[in-house]
Amino acid sequence: MSSSPSFSESIEKVGRRRVVDEVRERLITSIQSGELGVNERLPSENELARLFGVSRPAIREALVSLEAMGLTVAKNGSGTFVVATQVKAELMFGGYAPAHLNQVRRYVEIPSAEEAARRCTEAQLAEIASIIERLEAEDDPARRNKLDADFHVAIALATGNPLLANIVGNLRTMVEEEAFTAARLPQRRLQAHEEHRAIYAAIAAKDPRRAKAAMTAHMDSIDRSIADLERRPENENG
Repeated sequence: MSSSPSFSESIEKVGRRRVVDEVRERLITSIQSGELGVNERLPSENELARLFGVSRPAIREALVSLEAMGLTVAKNGSGTFVVATQVKAELMFGGYAPAHLNQVRRYVEIPSAEEAARRCTEAQLAEIASIIERLEAEDDPARRNKLDADFHVAIALATGNPLLANIVGNLRTMVEEEAFTAARLPQRRLQAHEEHRAIYAAIAAKDPRRAKAAMTAHMDSIDRSIADLERRPENENG
């Protein structure tokens, strides 16, 4: 299969500066947006070189990087295929303590909420509201945990930067166990609902400072929950 029309038409010629990085990031965006779907074969190196207006070695280096990230796989004689839409979390954030991961989440998610208040569309705002409603109505801890992750990713998407959403999703995945345990605590559940609604209200009001403050308060609560869980005896966490 060659490239789809939407993918081909979306390609603009890439300048010589930082060619490989440009090609890699544009391919990642095409994969994450669905222009290049899972199990779809990428265009040949020659075709990609023509579409991007760069050399084959630059294309080859970008493709090697995509495979290392777990997004594609090269099959001898068949071409390169998309196998995932998210960078492998363990490659980006493996082996770190939950407190350290959550510190990085603060650096990413607090500015994301601020930017979402500036750029969020009506459709994105409706999606965030829908996630909150489903989360508050859900009784199953595992499904609540998934919806909580969806909430944070939806805010990152509202910034207009799909790579930021990918980073937020991967960071959230790496604290999955702690988040799942916290989601089972009734007091934390009610508090999180209030915090989510405060973040939503600030974004809906297009108030960046208020959104920043609301997300900061939410991340502070998450920090306290992680610290509490780390202090609890292991048999109480199960």
